[in-house]
Amino acid sequence: ELIKLAMNNHHLSKSCELPNWQGSQVTCMLMLIVFCFLFFFNQVVQAQSTLSTEERSAVASIINYYLMDDEEGPKEIDIVFNGIDLSSYLITDNFEISLPQVNQDIEFCFVLSSRANLNLTINGVNKNLRSGENCFVITESNQSNPNLIELSYSSAGGGSSISIISAASTNPTRHTLPSLTRSEWNERVVRKVLKIFAFGGHARDSQITTWANMRPIDAIRQMLNFSEHNSRLSPMAIGERYTDTRSSHGTFKEFLEFIADDTSNLPIPVGGREQFGITGYRFDDGFIRMTTVRGLNPFRQRIGFWETNYHLAVNLNASVSMRQMVEYYDLIMNAHEANLPYYQIMGIAAKSAAVAMQYGHRENRWNSDDQICECNQDFAREIHQLFYGIFGSANPTHHENVTIPETAKMLTGMPVPYLFSPIEGFSTSVFFNQGVADGDHHTASVNILNSSIGGTSAANKIDNLMPISIQHPESLENLPIMIIQSLADDNLSDNDKIRLRNSWASLGVNRKLLDFIHAYAISDMFNDATQFKYLTSHERAIYLANKRNLDNVESYTGGNSYINIKGRPIRRIIEGDFAGPFFKPLHNVFGGQTATEASDSAVAFENNYNDVLSRDSYELSEVFCDDCESGRAWEKKWAQVLPRRNGNYYVEDVAEWLWMHAVGNMDNYTELERAHLLSILAAVSQDPSGTHQDEYFFDFNYLMCVVEDYKVQNNTNSFQVFDVLTFENWYNYPLCRENDGIAQHESNALNATLTGAQISNDNEIQSILSDLGSSTLPLNSDVSTEEGKKIRRYALRRIDSALDFIFTTPFVFAEGQ
Repeated sequence: ELIKLAMNNHHLSKSCELPNWQGSQVTCMLMLIVFCFLFFFNQVVQAQSTLSTEERSAVASIINYYLMDDEEGPKEIDIVFNGIDLSSYLITDNFEISLPQVNQDIEFCFVLSSRANLNLTINGVNKNLRSGENCFVITESNQSNPNLIELSYSSAGGGSSISIISAASTNPTRHTLPSLTRSEWNERVVRKVLKIFAFGGHARDSQITTWANMRPIDAIRQMLNFSEHNSRLSPMAIGERYTDTRSSHGTFKEFLEFIADDTSNLPIPVGGREQFGITGYRFDDGFIRMTTVRGLNPFRQRIGFWETNYHLAVNLNASVSMRQMVEYYDLIMNAHEANLPYYQIMGIAAKSAAVAMQYGHRENRWNSDDQICECNQDFAREIHQLFYGIFGSANPTHHENVTIPETAKMLTGMPVPYLFSPIEGFSTSVFFNQGVADGDHHTASVNILNSSIGGTSAANKIDNLMPISIQHPESLENLPIMIIQSLADDNLSDNDKIRLRNSWASLGVNRKLLDFIHAYAISDMFNDATQFKYLTSHERAIYLANKRNLDNVESYTGGNSYINIKGRPIRRIIEGDFAGPFFKPLHNVFGGQTATEASDSAVAFENNYNDVLSRDSYELSEVFCDDCESGRAWEKKWAQVLPRRNGNYYVEDVAEWLWMHAVGNMDNYTELERAHLLSILAAVSQDPSGTHQDEYFFDFNYLMCVVEDYKVQNNTNSFQVFDVLTFENWYNYPLCRENDGIAQHESNALNATLTGAQISNDNEIQSILSDLGSSTLPLNSDVSTEEGKKIRRYALRRIDSALDFIFTTPFVFAEGQ
């Protein structure tokens, strides 16, 4: 019915025409559109293949007028075609879209499967098309009433699908922060968001491309949310056998119970699983696996780790039990998932047993007979300072002499009893006293932050204080900076801080952390050249594991075992960096290892290098085995994710993919990095006998040493690199391998410190690299034979070694341009 109405009158009603972008006259039609839209959405998807050109134009017009954005505050007309999936719609005739004339420049975007024989005009002007995403700016001065966009075929036989159509302002904002336009939002930005906010995630390349082709706000909502599971951000590997986490075990408690259960479907030996459980001695390894396993939500874990180890930190070394820690984590993250205002989430944390144990106010009591607070003031101070950034700087005397003592009175009557049933130990909940009869809680109102805070229990008073705290001037000034500095940017300028404060304030008292993160992640500030984030050892270790691991076998079995390592170790890296265990932050309530401490640590850089390149052979990660997946055959799944051309895995393509996969951008992929990766992947022994086929492979310097030996031994400068690498040739030049009594030309090659520019300008080297890059990796080899298994196994190992090389570079220690 709405489509028919649109056909009769595109504007629905003359009294509701929209003269400008703001849509100030939309009130008279808003309720009708909201009521009709869900029905309309479903009907368009079903009917789109039968709509005429005129009808499609009308449909687009209606969507573009009345699909409303859900940002709080004044509503704006958001002229988008997102939400309707046209990916299956095949354009076989003219396709017209009409957009209203607005008083500012707009960007019109869409995705084409193919541009063959397809023409585009915008307001009668021809535009160049390309396969993939297309974006065009329609300036205010070049707009018509309405703006007409027409796709038409120049000849018969066309068949391109169109999808993800959107139109929006060229100067978008989100909660006062200038946002990227869709054309500015690209794969590099998407990968940067994943690296900073989701430990890298597990999203497939196709999903990253899809996100890059969406409006930033639509993409970020899919990428970063607090659901227990996010199938786009963390999809199962193709053929994954361990799929329970696709739809269950999404909380910390549930996951630890699952991984410790001998009846669970896991590739972990029965009888050894309890060590990962809630009370196991490898409790933190249970959390490590939760951050890397596929099917769950790594963004949820990223924020959960930050909340419980940094912002609202408690410590297993400070009387907090593992059960209380798990409860604390889940209380906070379940509240985030419920989309509660941030002040309510901090109130939930403040009322927890973990915090009461950490600070000792579980023993605080109000002595009504003597009118004395028998209590410490530890959390009375930190509920303001650490939770909100309130130091009392405007009036230090009042803060010290009134606010803190009065807060201590508030935090009375909060016992955490020792229970013997159903599980012996301190409770995971606070038993709040209420009323005079209990004799522990100060029932009268207290004066905190110059406000009277009432309530019959500590829980009531905490709840009443929180909305006041989050609107306190110092909180508005400090808390948004605390959040972004810790999570995403160690290089905030004074102007950046002002912009963040304004954005935070614009969200109002009921602000949600997720809204703030979304606005920041798609802003020009986060994607500016000045943004720079050092990764802590914990962040780097988990990120590298998520880049290394390709399935849940690796996530479950990776760890500190020195035999049959299938996944990237995490805890060993953190221990080697002296970064402090998970949930035992180095600075206690002031948080874990800082980004500055990580970046200033020569030990961290040295250990990372040694861990990757100096391990003994028995420590190397497995890539292929007959029975290491609960008695079944398993193989590293590189063949599923690496790029192919004509069914082949070309070394040049693989090298670039691995760099992008591990680093997240190609900014520092120079000829030097390319030379090393091509050599590791392709400079392998060519042994016709098969005895040493692909067994030995070299980095760039070693390859050049063998080349120099070949030239000297054969008195020639004319060669093909794969002739040099035959078994007879490289095996006859052992001095390159032994570093003992080497000739001068060998020493020069082994110790050369070539730059990318030198490599680019060396014709001989470029010829070698061209041959290496155009070769293929034998990932399609037949594994039904032992020889085929060996050839593929060595190819997989070379890929792992290439990734190891990338992991030694400085670019995995930080993110920023």
